[in-house]
Amino acid sequence: MFKRIWEFFNPSKPKRQVETVHEPFNESRDGSTANSANSDEMFHELLNRSRRVSRNEFASNFGEIAEDIVEMLNSDQVNQAIQEARKTMEDDSADSYLPPLRKVEFGLFSKAKELEKGEVAAIDGTFALPMQKYSAGQAICVGIGSLSHGRPMQDSLHYWSSKVLLSDTVDTDEFIAREKRGLFGIYPTGYLRYYEVEHCLEIDESYLFLDGPLVDEYLISNQAGVQLYNRLFASEKKQILGVIKNIANPVFTKFARALKSGEIYVIETLADHLNRSNTTRNRYVSEEFIKSDITHDIFRGVFKPRNKTFGFEVHKDHLEDMLRIMAADCQINNPGHEIPFLLNRIDEEVRKNFSPHILKDRIAVEMAIQSEELFFEETDERFFRS
Repeated sequence: MFKRIWEFFNPSKPKRQVETVHEPFNESRDGSTANSANSDEMFHELLNRSRRVSRNEFASNFGEIAEDIVEMLNSDQVNQAIQEARKTMEDDSADSYLPPLRKVEFGLFSKAKELEKGEVAAIDGTFALPMQKYSAGQAICVGIGSLSHGRPMQDSLHYWSSKVLLSDTVDTDEFIAREKRGLFGIYPTGYLRYYEVEHCLEIDESYLFLDGPLVDEYLISNQAGVQLYNRLFASEKKQILGVIKNIANPVFTKFARALKSGEIYVIETLADHLNRSNTTRNRYVSEEFIKSDITHDIFRGVFKPRNKTFGFEVHKDHLEDMLRIMAADCQINNPGHEIPFLLNRIDEEVRKNFSPHILKDRIAVEMAIQSEELFFEETDERFFRS
C-alpha cells in the first residue's frame, strides 16, 4: 500500500529531492478530489479489506484493534523506511544545498540572551467561535495572542458574519447564491492563519515563534495572503520560526521516527515541496509566489528535543539564530510537548481567554430570548444530547 514510498531515496535522483506524498488540502474545500481514479481505488481498498468486529469481540478485547495498529506502526516495511531515512540523514553530502544533520542541546535557557531580554515572542490563535452555519448565514470569530518572557499577552479578536454580505440582495435566488458562496468559499483555518501572520507584523519583538507552518498553503492560493507574506518577508526586523506540533506528511513522519533525541534535520525547501507535486492541489497556489525567491529561501525540517519529533519552517537567513533560540526555550520537562515554553504558554492563554463555549452559550441565550422556535431550530442537535 505504500507503493514504494522510498523511491525518493533512489540514488538516480538528486540529493534529498524527496517525492513527497501530499496530505489533503484544497480538495476538501471545493468538494472535488485531486485524482478521482485514486479516490475510487482507495475507497475500494477501504471496503474490500475492512474487517467486521462483533460486539462480543469489541467488549472482550476491542477486536484486537489496538494490537493491529501497533503492529502496523512497527511493520518490517516501516522499519526499513526508517532505516533508509536514517541512512540518508547520516550520509548527507557535504556539498548539499541544505544544512547537514546537527546535534544540539535543548533546554539551555542561557544559550539565548534574547529570551531573557524579552526580545522573543510566541504567537498562537484559536477559534473563539468556530465557523457556525446557520439556516440563513454563517459566522466565525478568531482570537489571536502573543507573549514573551518580558510581557503578558497582547491579543486581537476578529469576527465575521455574512449579515452584510446578504443584506443587499435583490431576490431570494441571489440571497441563496451568496449563502452558498459563504458556505463553500471559506476555509476557517486560513482565516485564522491570516490574522496570526498579521499579528507578527503588529508586535514589537524581532524573534518570533509561530504555532504552525511559517507559510500556509491556503494563504498563498489567494492574493491577500500573498501580499501579506510579501510584507512579512520584506521586513528586515522579523525573524520567524514556525513550529508544527503534529507531522502529517508521510515522508516527514519517517524522518521524524529516524531522528534521535537532540537532533535537527532540514529536509527540503518550500520550493521543493510546492514544485515537486503535479497534483491538482498546486493549481490553487499562486504561480507568482511559487516562482519567487521566498519559496527557495524557506527551509522545512524536523527536530527532536527529547521524546517527540516536531516540524519547523524558517527562512534560511534566520536558521542559525532561530534554531538556537528555539532549542534554548524548549520545555524539556513537558513530555510529548517539548516545544518552546513560550508556545506552550501562549497556547494556554488563548484557549483560556477565548473559549468558544462561553460565546456559544451567549448566542444560544439570545436566540432563546428571541423565540423558542429559533433556539431549537438553530442550535446544534448535539447540544441537546449533552
